[in-house]
Amino acid sequence: MGVLQRFERRLEGMVGVAFARLFKGKVHPAEIAKALQREADEQRSVMGEGRVLAPNVYDVRLGPTDYANLGEWSEQLAAQLADMVSEHIDGEGWQTFGAVQVRLERDDDLPTGVFEVSSHVADPARPASRADAVAVPPAPPMTGSGAVPPLPPLPGRVATDTGRQHPSVVGRAGSKPGVTHVLVVDGPGTRHELTTGRNVIGRGTDADIRLPDTGVSRKHVDVVLEGGTAFAEDLGSTNGTLVNGRRISRQALADGDVIRIGHSVLVYRQDGT
Repeated sequence: MGVLQRFERRLEGMVGVAFARLFKGKVHPAEIAKALQREADEQRSVMGEGRVLAPNVYDVRLGPTDYANLGEWSEQLAAQLADMVSEHIDGEGWQTFGAVQVRLERDDDLPTGVFEVSSHVADPARPASRADAVAVPPAPPMTGSGAVPPLPPLPGRVATDTGRQHPSVVGRAGSKPGVTHVLVVDGPGTRHELTTGRNVIGRGTDADIRLPDTGVSRKHVDVVLEGGTAFAEDLGSTNGTLVNGRRISRQALADGDVIRIGHSVLVYRQDGT
């Protein structure tokens, strides 16, 4: 079981209700988890001698509705997200300065369903703040796999990942032979095995995967399976397609990616990996 799947299992026990009802049209925690994992991947720094440093402080900004929706579980959710990021970093053999922190913040400028993620490396010996991203002292101990010798100072940087980015085309490696590609509809847990070629998702009767959702177009998004890789391609839908909180036009999918269309959430899985 992967890091994201373990996070989802723990989340189910914490929330205890159908996700589809609780997060209908709003930011789904699985989207945040995937965005945090991507943030760690994209903002890691190679320090030499094979050592890799990942950010240890992650800020998640949510609009008023989403922040209120998650408020009841905010502390638990932040802790679970931090554990998930730590597991991912340890699994990759990377290191951090101090323990990983995830902070949920309210941003009144963000609309419902959109969130932003930023990260930085902070010195655990000082109070965490964005000012700490200006410079990092060389000596604090690091957590994670491998030895922990002193590191040189890092240049200041606050990296940002946002759900409001322009449509993008992203390429990733395909899956292993013999893998079954599946879309799981959150809430009912319905599984749809993808076939080679087109797999159109929408509200219309001619869609391959039908969703009774008024926020979904008749033909909303096509998940195309080509050469062992699945690509999500928006079909000019009214409300757009988001993958891990990012609006996309066409994007290759990786195991655990979260697709949100209308009020519906689907999780892409590669069974047999």
